[in-house]
Amino acid sequence: MCLSTVFMHLDDTDRELMRDVARVEAEGDGVWLINLLGEKRFVEGTVRTIDLIDEHLVVLEPRRAG
Repeated sequence: MCLSTVFMHLDDTDRELMRDVARVEAEGDGVWLINLLGEKRFVEGTVRTIDLIDEHLVVLEPRRAG
């Protein structure tokens, strides 16, 4: 099973948002993060990086104004 940890990239650092994420769904100005237990969290932003082989992580970044 391949679960990921999701981070938000802010000010040149990555802040952890959620662990054991099984699903990421884009919607409007952000994404829904759904973990192994079915807990959901909506985060405004866009995908910066997805690494499903080495680190099992997803990095998001805030949407740019404008």
